Amino acid sequence: MKIYYIANARMPSEKAYGIQLAKMCEAFIEQGIEVELCIPRTLRSHLSLKEFYGLRVYVPTRTFLSFDWYDRGSVGFALSSLTFMASVCLYLLRHRGSALVYTIDMDPYSFAPLALLGAPIAVEMHSPKIANVLTRLFFKRANYIIATNPLTREKIASVFNLRPERFIVEPNGVDPSAFNVPSKEDARKECALPAEANIALYVGRFYDWKGMPVLQRAAVELKKNGVLTYLIGGTQEEFERRTGGPSVPLHFGGSVEHKSIVTWCAAADVLLILGTRANEFSYHYTAPMKLFEYMATGRPVVAANTPALRSLVSEEDVVFYAPDDPVDLARKVYAVCSSPEESTQAIMNRLQKAREHLWSKRAARIGAFIGA
Repeated sequence: MKIYYIANARMPSEKAYGIQLAKMCEAFIEQGIEVELCIPRTLRSHLSLKEFYGLRVYVPTRTFLSFDWYDRGSVGFALSSLTFMASVCLYLLRHRGSALVYTIDMDPYSFAPLALLGAPIAVEMHSPKIANVLTRLFFKRANYIIATNPLTREKIASVFNLRPERFIVEPNGVDPSAFNVPSKEDARKECALPAEANIALYVGRFYDWKGMPVLQRAAVELKKNGVLTYLIGGTQEEFERRTGGPSVPLHFGGSVEHKSIVTWCAAADVLLILGTRANEFSYHYTAPMKLFEYMATGRPVVAANTPALRSLVSEEDVVFYAPDDPVDLARKVYAVCSSPEESTQAIMNRLQKAREHLWSKRAARIGAFIGA
């Protein structure tokens, strides 16, 4: 059976969702599953995913009529989504007898009309959804639900009264290239970082829901103990604009290509994953792609002690700090930097956990679940 992968998303994109979509298509194809990616027709949609993401395979892609107004507020987004989904549904009506529709919750509602097709539906859910007429109809007809977090599964099952056998939990995956880690010395030369300093590294966008202000306050304490805090994924100006606060003494590496992130992680002494009580998604439902990318490097990880992250890893995998507590974050980071000789077993545990979440293994488990 052919998978029609429906994504209401501008592609290709350097954002995490774009990487996730591309790597899952690649992994499905390498599992021998026939895939066609269906995306809106935008100014970027003519670019080759294989070249843009450095994929090992060609991903068959079909673009569909859509107003390219995704960045023009809620009305523009709604009109763009509506035209895209109408175009996709008309196309899939001709193929529904041999199709398995696979989609992803790029937003709260645009996936819902796919329930009207009468074809088998598999959907990736990265967060819970509010119950309304459209979502109730969709979840009533969705055959397979892939949740990226156990708490997301529990919430959706509770809100929509769904049986457990309709779910599988699969966090975001990691590419084999993440395990090809250069030495710390070589990585620091390539990234132009000080050779002898202790370095804590955050990789990712500076979204409000991540609780970014704690990082600056922790960095003040860390600097007193000789630990430098670096951020990859944005600029100093963007950080100050989004947080409304100072950025000193943070160091910014700007945006880098995804393939360069492994080198930056290899250059660090400790890698950081944030989370905040102030945002429900951050606290309960996130499943960051960089979690297993970090662990694949073998470097120590300090992560927010949120229910979301607790549902994916344990103290055997990461060092937890109290969310929104810069003093505790600084204390945990300094403790890791002060004990650089980590046991071989601890490193091997992280590597083994990361290997369980290779994109290829994720695709194989999902493929078996949906009968593809």
